[in-house]
Amino acid sequence: MKKGISIPAILRTGVVVVILLCLMAAMGASDALADSGAGTVTASALNMRAEPNTASAVVTCVPRGTVVLVLSSSDGWYKVQYQGQSGYMSGEYLAFSSNADGAFGTGSVTGNYVNVRSGPGTGYAVLGSVNKGQSFSVTGVSGGWYKISYNGATAYISGEYMDLGGSTATAATPAPAATKTESQGTGVITGNYVRMRSGPSTGYAVLGTYNAGAKMTITGQSGDWYAVSCDGKNGYVYKQYLSQSGVTANVTSMDSTPAWTTAGVNLREGPSTAYTSKQVLPAGTSVTLTGKSGQWYQVSYGGVGGFIYQDYVTTETASAPASSNVTAITAEAGEKIVAEAKKYLGVRYVYGGTSPSGFDCSGFVYYVYRQCGYSITRTATAQNSVGAKVDRANMQPGDIIIFLNGARSAIGHAGLYIGNGQFIHASSGGGKVMISSLSESYYNTRFYSARRVVK
Repeated sequence: MKKGISIPAILRTGVVVVILLCLMAAMGASDALADSGAGTVTASALNMRAEPNTASAVVTCVPRGTVVLVLSSSDGWYKVQYQGQSGYMSGEYLAFSSNADGAFGTGSVTGNYVNVRSGPGTGYAVLGSVNKGQSFSVTGVSGGWYKISYNGATAYISGEYMDLGGSTATAATPAPAATKTESQGTGVITGNYVRMRSGPSTGYAVLGTYNAGAKMTITGQSGDWYAVSCDGKNGYVYKQYLSQSGVTANVTSMDSTPAWTTAGVNLREGPSTAYTSKQVLPAGTSVTLTGKSGQWYQVSYGGVGGFIYQDYVTTETASAPASSNVTAITAEAGEKIVAEAKKYLGVRYVYGGTSPSGFDCSGFVYYVYRQCGYSITRTATAQNSVGAKVDRANMQPGDIIIFLNGARSAIGHAGLYIGNGQFIHASSGGGKVMISSLSESYYNTRFYSARRVVK
């Protein structure tokens, strides 16, 4: 008999290969869900794009504070689910959490005999099983598990077996009757790419898309959705994107009071974001308060009247802009700041990072100053109010530099001036702490202010 590999050996080898393949598949599934969770938009508005790059088409624009479902992450971009659509958002402007509650839409089960558990993990008790095609409202996320309601109790299904494509509801599904309002009012769309749907949820068909300023007649309400009429169409718009402006603002008069803006802020024609911005007032602008409507101050600036949101104005005299004759930084103090900052050249950019394991822009400034014995605020917007304002022409090493964001609509970046027209910063685009020139077009056109803390 010729020598060779025995049949039992072949079988054993085959079993090992099958086991390895199963383990690899399980690990792959686990990795795919490792970055799943929720993200909160931290920018004033954030584009959701068709592909993970800034050159890709914009699917929709999402306002600050919105919570979206995060499916995965790669190279600084999150793949997300929002209002029944999938797309990509920059991780720089999305605060990630593996656990969050929210209205994430309707999910459809993709497999048979899928276990429903009492908690987010295979170690929790099985409450029952569901089959392909069954749908549930997803009200939370915990790692790779989606929170649902099952037989009247809170339960969880693995995200591996649920699709939130938003296609389970169809246009043919009749919309529930909306509660009629006592009198028809007027609403103004406050965002861009806002969809009117045939029913009060993201599962219904899109009837039209509208941008900021579009006016609609409000005919009723169903949950968090307004029933509206516009351009001959009747449908529903999510309440967050429609501001009622049919009633004249109720302004309570007040004695003229000096005040100052604490950040770059819009001076609007009326007391809500639905009103047009007359102009943007830089931080430290002197205004006079003349009245108040809700959370908005009525102000006068240079003979022009308007409204400013209350969070961006203060009556404290310490916030008044300092004179141009700012105390100069001593050479020793400035060089100490610069030397400390340069220790971290090449450290990777991490959103929300405040340590040498990873920095974001304001976290880097915050950390360097603390290492040198100075306590300052954490965010770029807040750092724009620390110390004293310095003219660009009079900057010295160690000064904090504040920049506007890409759209030039709000403060979006911070760094430290190191002299010779250069600054050091944690760059999201560069992916690390690096030195750049203020003469570069991007930074030159978005320079907002300089602040001096060290004296």
